[in-house]
Amino acid sequence: MEEIFQAVEAKERKILVRSCNGAGKTTALAAICNWYLSTYPDSIVLTTASSWIQVKRNLWSEIRRQARAAKLYPGTKLGQTIIQVTEKHFMIAISPCIPENAMGFHAPHILVAVDEATGIDREIMDALTGNLTGVDAQIVMICNPIDKDSVPYEAEQSGEWKVIHISALEHPNVQNGTNEIRGAVTREWIEDRVRSWSMEVNLEVPDALLAESERAFELPWSGKYYRKTALAQARILGEWAQLDEIGFIPMELIEDHIWHTYTPSGVTLRAMGVDISRGLGKDATVYSTFDVREDGPDIQTGFHTILDEDLMATADRIKEKYDDAKSQGIELVIAIDDTGVGGGVSDRLKRLDVPFYAINFNNRARGFFPGKEIANARAEMYFVLRQELLDGSILLKNFKRFHQELSSVRLALARHGTAYKMEDKDLTKQRLGRSPDYADATALARYGLSLKRSLKTAHLL
Repeated sequence: MEEIFQAVEAKERKILVRSCNGAGKTTALAAICNWYLSTYPDSIVLTTASSWIQVKRNLWSEIRRQARAAKLYPGTKLGQTIIQVTEKHFMIAISPCIPENAMGFHAPHILVAVDEATGIDREIMDALTGNLTGVDAQIVMICNPIDKDSVPYEAEQSGEWKVIHISALEHPNVQNGTNEIRGAVTREWIEDRVRSWSMEVNLEVPDALLAESERAFELPWSGKYYRKTALAQARILGEWAQLDEIGFIPMELIEDHIWHTYTPSGVTLRAMGVDISRGLGKDATVYSTFDVREDGPDIQTGFHTILDEDLMATADRIKEKYDDAKSQGIELVIAIDDTGVGGGVSDRLKRLDVPFYAINFNNRARGFFPGKEIANARAEMYFVLRQELLDGSILLKNFKRFHQELSSVRLALARHGTAYKMEDKDLTKQRLGRSPDYADATALARYGLSLKRSLKTAHLL
């Protein structure tokens, strides 16, 4: 933070700050804006961000809070998005959606301040930078490095900007193991995130450490090393990563948990997930099954795919599988996708007296991860599947099409809000060219088993 302020005071013309989450970059940018307007009596400060909500709610609420606390502008009304000392001395918010509003500003001192800059459109940036005609004009962009196809990444690559990098591992809270700067990043937050975004790497010998030095990072207080996944790079380390190309369950984790030989014997419990479709187009109803074992990891025994089957026939098929398992002395735990057309299957299964869990993907999470805010059942079922892979408690079938689908399902990287959720299924479908039916069926199977262990009876959820 000190380096940022020094660069502004030294009149560096172009300053780019790429930062981890929770370092206080918006607070810092608000301080810069207030300092600039207070220091130069002939100045104009233009502020914007990735969205109008971000400008108004985040950046400008902090600008006003600081201004009131320090009594910076006596006799001047603090507007929601404007502080006007005189007609030619003011600070104002610029909508990121209207480039025309960012043009035509002239003053001896002009500061352009951009928050969440990776989300800024190039057209608005061109309009804003067109005001930097004077010798003393400056621009400060602050961002999370989450998108290489962005103005900040291009700025850094140009070599024309003063680049300041902030890693969460450098924050005083993290280095000292305290919460002295309240609301900022902490060791606890990092540990929670690496469990979701990365995986531990065993680096026990120096040669292994050297080999992994570019792909792993250490949490110094724990002595543990973690894989440099894209989410960990961008959100924790403040390093550039292309997050929209990264799956929630990485291919490396999938390939480390594939079985090659398996002889079923003594199985008394089986889990089956059913992703239901009417069979129109390329979509199919997909069944995924696991043998649940007491003496080792659960084994994914395979898939069953049906095209062009009506919903009543699907319900009858599930009934047949349930009866067949029962005749073999196997309890079959069934979880079906009840979000759309699956509702008809649910109704039929109830009439057939088949116990099952009907999972509406949009329903609330069941709380399997205390302390982690998970938006809905679909996100939670993928968290369950990922955690079981990390724990080594399941092994997957060696089926490349399925692996491709599973590694393509991504977290939704919403710029606002704190709950974890998966990206819209239609986005995954667009990227794959098909629906991730095998992945959803597999996640449903594991989720149904988790529900069985937490609830007394199967019922609609």
